[in-house]
Amino acid sequence: YNRVRRSHKASSTYLWVDMKPTQSAPEESSAMKKMVAYAEVAKQKTSEKLEAAKLSIASKAKVAKDKAVELASDKTVQVTASSVAGGAAIVGTGGAATGLLLGGVAGAAIGVVPAIFTFGLSIPAGAALGAGSGLVLGASMGTVTGAATGGAAGYGVYTKRAEIGHFIDKARERATESLKNGKAVAANAEAKAVEKIAAARSKAVDTFIAAKGNTVAHVSAAKKRAAVFIGSVKTQAAQATQATRVKTMEIVTDRTVQVTAASAAGGAAALGTSGAAAGLAAGGAIGAAVGVVPALFTFGLSIPVFAVMGSGCGSAVGAIVGGATGLLGGGATGYSMYTQREAIGTS
Repeated sequence: YNRVRRSHKASSTYLWVDMKPTQSAPEESSAMKKMVAYAEVAKQKTSEKLEAAKLSIASKAKVAKDKAVELASDKTVQVTASSVAGGAAIVGTGGAATGLLLGGVAGAAIGVVPAIFTFGLSIPAGAALGAGSGLVLGASMGTVTGAATGGAAGYGVYTKRAEIGHFIDKARERATESLKNGKAVAANAEAKAVEKIAAARSKAVDTFIAAKGNTVAHVSAAKKRAAVFIGSVKTQAAQATQATRVKTMEIVTDRTVQVTAASAAGGAAALGTSGAAAGLAAGGAIGAAVGVVPALFTFGLSIPVFAVMGSGCGSAVGAIVGGATGLLGGGATGYSMYTQREAIGTS
């Protein structure tokens, strides 16, 4: 038997025809007709299946295109994509910088270990390798983290924008209401304060007027009393001055007082002079005697020095003591002699 197979690219259609090699011409012609009929049927079915596949693919492509357009025009997707890109860029840059710094430090620290064998070249090499690795790792981790965080934040904020806007509006309304209430309370408080100030001012004016009247009355009464008191004081002072003047004249013109004063002055002068002379002599002698003690050390100069000092001190003390004694004694003697002059004259 011979086997014949046909295949198509769009859909595989197989046609199997079994033919006997030894057949007559009529049979062979009938078999060919059957084969051609089967081929036409298979071709028609294949065309139908191809058309159906084309329509299905076109429909699915249109659906995919519409879905892609819908997703691309969806504001949520756009905001989320923008947030992902922004978060990846910002956090990725920060992560790259941080990884570069930390990787360089770590690489340099690791390079310190073999530095003794590499003459210090391992430190910059380790720093370069660590910085490069840290840069790549930090950028990767930062980008992933920033993309995830930024996308989640953008998606959440955009999807909850209505609730957020409602919350902001409520907060604004509450703030406005609170401001209005505050203004009303402030205005009420201001009105009450103005009213209280006006009442206090009126009361203060009334109190001042009453106090002024009372003060004027008291001042007038005090002036009258002061005038009476001053007049009385003036009269008493004039009387006291007159009495003092009269008493002074009596004392001054009293012969006993005059004699006593003269005797006291004379006694003070006489005994004061005598006491000063005696003190001068006695003080000089005592000073000279005291100056003898250190004379050995002063080559005799202490004797006249101490004599002069003793004379001065003795003169002053003698004058004071003699003057006081002469004052008392002279006054007493003069007073006694003058009061007893008649008896003394008779005897």
